[in-house]
Amino acid sequence: MSERTRFEGLLDRYFEGYLKDNPMAASAVGIRDAEGKLGRANQRSVEREHKRRLKTLAELDTINPRELSNDQHLDRLALQTQLLREVEDHDRGVHRLNPEAPEALMNSLLHELMRDPGDSKRAASNLRSLLKQVPRFLSESAEVADRPESVWRKVMEEGCAGAPSLFDAVDTFLQRNEPKRSDANLTRAAGKAITAYRDKMKKRKLAPASSFAVGKEILQRRVRDEIGLDYSLGQLEALANAEAERIGGLLKKACSRYGRGKSADAIIAKARGDWDPGEDLLGHYRDETKRVANAFKSAKAVTFPKSERLEVRLVPDFMRHLFPTAAYSSPGAFEKKQKGTFWVNDLSLVRDSAKEKLAERQQHFGVSLTSAHEAYPGHHLQFVTANRHPRRWRRMFAYAVFYEGWTLWCEQMLVDLKIDRSPWTKIQQLHDALWRVHRILVDLRLQTGRYAYHQAAAHLEKHLGFTRARAEAEINWYSMAPGIPMSYWLGRLENARLHRRLVNEQGWSLKKFNDWLLSYGTIPQGWIERYGSFN
Repeated sequence: MSERTRFEGLLDRYFEGYLKDNPMAASAVGIRDAEGKLGRANQRSVEREHKRRLKTLAELDTINPRELSNDQHLDRLALQTQLLREVEDHDRGVHRLNPEAPEALMNSLLHELMRDPGDSKRAASNLRSLLKQVPRFLSESAEVADRPESVWRKVMEEGCAGAPSLFDAVDTFLQRNEPKRSDANLTRAAGKAITAYRDKMKKRKLAPASSFAVGKEILQRRVRDEIGLDYSLGQLEALANAEAERIGGLLKKACSRYGRGKSADAIIAKARGDWDPGEDLLGHYRDETKRVANAFKSAKAVTFPKSERLEVRLVPDFMRHLFPTAAYSSPGAFEKKQKGTFWVNDLSLVRDSAKEKLAERQQHFGVSLTSAHEAYPGHHLQFVTANRHPRRWRRMFAYAVFYEGWTLWCEQMLVDLKIDRSPWTKIQQLHDALWRVHRILVDLRLQTGRYAYHQAAAHLEKHLGFTRARAEAEINWYSMAPGIPMSYWLGRLENARLHRRLVNEQGWSLKKFNDWLLSYGTIPQGWIERYGSFN
């Protein structure tokens, strides 16, 4: 048997076993047989998953890499890196530290609520099946998370506080889809199970403070492997400080035309206060998303895949409390219909006075940037392209350095190609860029123990003007995703570096460059540069 054949068998065994044992993940990527199932969440299932990873890594070590194709090398790196991260997390006891079961459960329920209206009966059936399993699933999970980390427990409590609203949404949905007498009992039992789980976690002895931090060694490995950069942590910090100074200077210059001493926040607030998209906010989003997409097509910036669809929809009234101003839901990697949904949460519809209605609509200021980031050519175009990759398991990999770096690259192209000529767009884009630059510093210092939680929040307050509440919300998710916050701007810089090499120096067109990047799936740019074809 050739090494290439052995490698393909390894991929098949790993992913087929993983998806069979993890139906929530399988359902999320579009495997219909997994719908309506929560799977097991006990210690035995945790160890079974860990053994699968170790066995796969051991088998990978027996394969001669010189015999693999370039595409197989990319899958090798993606799988190996993913498994190493998961093994590290297991060995650090993350499953004992993180009481994340309620969030995982609620995400599965939300996934069903967000299905296409034509699939409402299917969603209702899946919801009822999921609800029946909630008490068992949470009971098992509670036995695993036996020494919760303090920040993660706080996040869990906040999530549980929102559970009644989600269950209200589930109740309303079920009432609209062939209601059954047992529905209320199902949601009531699920709500009690959430409360019982929360109460158990509150009684548990906490792990030492900052147990979420991975430390220098692990973070360095993740920078090298998951982000694809050979920078030391010190070099990464030097880069971030230089970028903060550079972007800060560009922002100051852009703001100077509006008066000496005026901050970007003040300028953007003034522009937001003068902006009125009209009473039909959804129509404005649809028009702007179409306009931005057509402008990128006219600029021949990137290929738009065929047979994809993006529906711009209002958030259903019973789910308004669960969404920000706008959000995107991507289709699963294996779903036949590659249709994404761009959600618009128009809270002006539930306000009374004209002043209140206008104030809510103005919260959506910057629709063109949002459309480029979330829709075309941002997340939607990127993921539906990745979901068509001819190598089936490549679709399972999603590295933030690519998918978030890509969206910031899309925002930059929007400005550079003058797709939005508003004088405020450049300021808003630079303002958000500075925020992503500071994420590098905070992520690095938080995960290596140089920043405690309160110091990380204070950094965002000082350098970006965040409120304490907003800063803490940022740090909450930073603590759970080491290396992800820094990936946004580092991915954007990687795209710019490759653009200089291939477009500026070698004469590629912008479209050829962007299509080349997207053709390899959602993996680090450095890997693509190493194993990709430059024909």
